[in-house]
Amino acid sequence: MKKSKIKKIIILIIILIILCFPIVDTSKEDVMVSYKAILYSFERYRVLDRENGSYYTRDKFLIFPFNFLN
Repeated sequence: MKKSKIKKIIILIIILIILCFPIVDTSKEDVMVSYKAILYSFERYRVLDRENGSYYTRDKFLIFPFNFLN
């Protein structure tokens, strides 16, 4: 009985690792970098401030980003 319990725990850990493994995508202009996984999504935008001529970043983090109901 212990061996089957250990196997179930190992399989569950492997599934959780797969669900958290991100796919990295960058835009052509290097304005946005996104990390998308099944359980989360993280996007970082680099925006040019026209007054100062400098960049600032905006971050967007979503938990369960894929809405299958719409």
